[in-house]
Amino acid sequence: MKGIYNPPSVPPLNIFIDESGNFDFSPNGTKYFILTAVSTTDCPALLSGCLRLRHRIAAGGLDLEEFHATEDRQVVRDQMFGLLEEHVAHRCFTIDAIIARKNRANPSIRDETVFYPRLLKILLRWIFCHRTDDEVDRINVWAARIGTKKKRVSFEKAVKSYLANELEAGVIPYDVFMHSSVSHPMLQVADYCCWSINRKWKDGDLRPYSKLQSAVLTEFDVFLSGKKEYY
Repeated sequence: MKGIYNPPSVPPLNIFIDESGNFDFSPNGTKYFILTAVSTTDCPALLSGCLRLRHRIAAGGLDLEEFHATEDRQVVRDQMFGLLEEHVAHRCFTIDAIIARKNRANPSIRDETVFYPRLLKILLRWIFCHRTDDEVDRINVWAARIGTKKKRVSFEKAVKSYLANELEAGVIPYDVFMHSSVSHPMLQVADYCCWSINRKWKDGDLRPYSKLQSAVLTEFDVFLSGKKEYY
């Protein structure tokens, strides 16, 4: 019947993508640009856990609209990483990350309409290299609705191009969603995962990363073999 939603018999693969770093390719910019993806087919206990944690934090008198690792107080981060560590043990989600040392990026690829889609396609390739085609019946790719309109368009084009050309997604249905991070707890989970990887690479701080490490499938330094540094 038209208008009635029939849920799929097999849960879709949901991929939640977050980023860290800026597009300032100079000594004043961030050292790294990092893309992180959290992938899951189903993790309802984590979703409800995020909601319960927010309620617990609110009961303590703290007004928290969403979890955002950079801005959250340490007491909030500790509790959120405790929740994530619990679900890492359940193996209900996995993490893939692409790390780019920006000073090794050739000037010819630094425009965000080139650099960003290139990294995004590498990230997607690593995500799907861990899976066979028969494991995926549907793909949903989610990202926080941030940045310039140009970057949002680049994101959507890169994802659709990869899924259509590399995975023959004409057979596998897919959607791309760009929503506010407050709209979905898993976008906030991706933010925390990306933050922990950034802390490891930028500051050598392994404490948050250690909570999530066993869920990390890919941590790929795209310019590892490059020796030339442009600044």
